[in-house]
Formats: sequence, structure tokens, C-alpha cells
Amino acid sequence: MLFHRDFLGYTGGHGKVWDYFRHALALGWDARVHLTPGSLRDECNPWMGLPERIEREWNPQAFDLLFLAGMDWTVLPDRRHPPRPVINLIQAVRHGWADHPLRAFLGAPAHRICVSHPVAESILATEEVNGPVIVIPAALDLPGELIAQPSQDGAGRVLIAGLKAPELAHALATELQARGMRVAVCDGWIPRVEYLEKVAAATVVVTLPHAAEGFYLPALEAMALGVPVVMTDCIGSREYARDGINCILSTAEPAALAHAVERALLPEIATRLRRKGRETATSYGQANERQRFAQVIQNVENSES
Repeated sequence: MLFHRDFLGYTGGHGKVWDYFRHALALGWDARVHLTPGSLRDECNPWMGLPERIEREWNPQAFDLLFLAGMDWTVLPDRRHPPRPVINLIQAVRHGWADHPLRAFLGAPAHRICVSHPVAESILATEEVNGPVIVIPAALDLPGELIAQPSQDGAGRVLIAGLKAPELAHALATELQARGMRVAVCDGWIPRVEYLEKVAAATVVVTLPHAAEGFYLPALEAMALGVPVVMTDCIGSREYARDGINCILSTAEPAALAHAVERALLPEIATRLRRKGRETATSYGQANERQRFAQVIQNVENSES
């Protein structure tokens, strides 16, 4: 199975393709990836840990299946007639937007995996999808020791995951500090394990997704780590986010977010958010994602026989 990546820096999208790459290996496939010449080859690129599986040339004819996501389709000279069957991972609702270049790829034949129901609804509404569509909600990939024993080193500290909204993150930090709270802001890339350790150590995590996220794992990760979550709304997180039950939803304004944090710190509410958050996260495991991916592969093989 051949994957393709233009890796210009770590993103959640790359992380999910990496999950599927490892699923393919676990299912017995000889998975390989072609990295574009401009791809970064540093510690943030997970494929650097498997250099023997990086293909120097893009040669799809040498493989049985292609796994494409995002703009990967551009590597095919004639996407209407791909040289091998394609499994296409769809991670964003923008694939269905009329003015977005990703929409042009929906007419290419493929078995499509959508990371959430809102993503599937977005592309199916176009009536342009060529091939079957299956929803496999994005699964978590967390170190077991963090889930089992979350750290308490940051007791009393609010962590703001502000990579996608740094201005709002810093404005919120100022607001919270004015209310006497200890605050840490993550507004740039750091190694994944280091980031997750910061999440596990927090008393409350505030996540600030783009409004059109296809799923949005960071909030679910914090839930899995037993940390109360305050978040702004996005399309994809509606798959799992339940306001007042497993998280607190807020408008994207510093004062409103600060008020939501104050609510999340109340002992009774914090206890409920931790309990319900963990319960929610248990439904999004890697084993289920892998099993359902195996079924998609079987469907591809049956359609080609």
C-alpha cells in the first residue's frame, strides 16, 4: 500500500494519515510512503522513525493500493483513471465547499473514509462523490501511562491550546491572569508527548479549533486524560462534544471563555466533566478504527475481484 505526503510541518491531518499508515502495517500490508522533495525530514515527521519505508520515487504501479488524503490527488496525472484502486481519507468539511480546490477530487473513483458524520454529509450533499463513503470517527492515540496516571504537577494551571488561534489564546490568558489564575499557552508546535504531558498536568484545558474542523482531536485527547475541557464550537467536534456534560462550550471571546473556565473549575462541574469526558473518549479507540479500516480494504478487494 503506497501513501503520499507533502510534509511541511506536523498537523493533525498528517497525524491521522500516520495512524492509518500504522494500521496498514498492523494488518499485514507492506506500507510505504513517498515524501515530496520539499517535505521536512526532522523530528516532527513521524515517518523518519521508519526510514526503510520511505520510497524515493513515486511509483504507484508497483503497489496494489493507493492511500491518498487532501491534495495528494495532484500527484496523479489522470485522477479520473488512477493506476491502482484508491482509498481516500477525507478529514475536512471543506471538501464539499463549492469554491474549494478539494471538491474537484470528489469525482475521482475511490473508497472514501470520512473522519466524522459532518464531513460525510458535506461531501455527499454535493452529489459528486464517485464511490462508496464510510464514516470512521477519528481515533485517539495516547500513551497509556498518561491515561492511567495523569500528572498533577500543574494543579491550578489552565492550559490554552492556542495553535490555531494564537491571538485569542493570548487575549484569554491576559483575562484569566487578571482573574488570578495561573495560565500556560501553547501557540506553537512542540513534540507530541511533551504537549500531551502538559495537557495531563493541567487543571482545565481550553481548546480553540477552527470553526470548520472535520473532527478535532485535541479536545477529545484532554477528555481521555481526565482533564475538564472548555472549547469553542466547531463542526467536527459535534460528533462528541456535549455542552455541560463532557465539556463546556463557549463563544470565541476572552470574557466568555474566562467565565467558562471559572465554571469548569467548580468542584461539582469539574468532577462531572472529568467523568463524562473519560467515558466519551473510550468510544474512540485505535482498535475500532483499525478494524473498520480492514473492512474498507476488504470492500476494495471485493470490488476489484
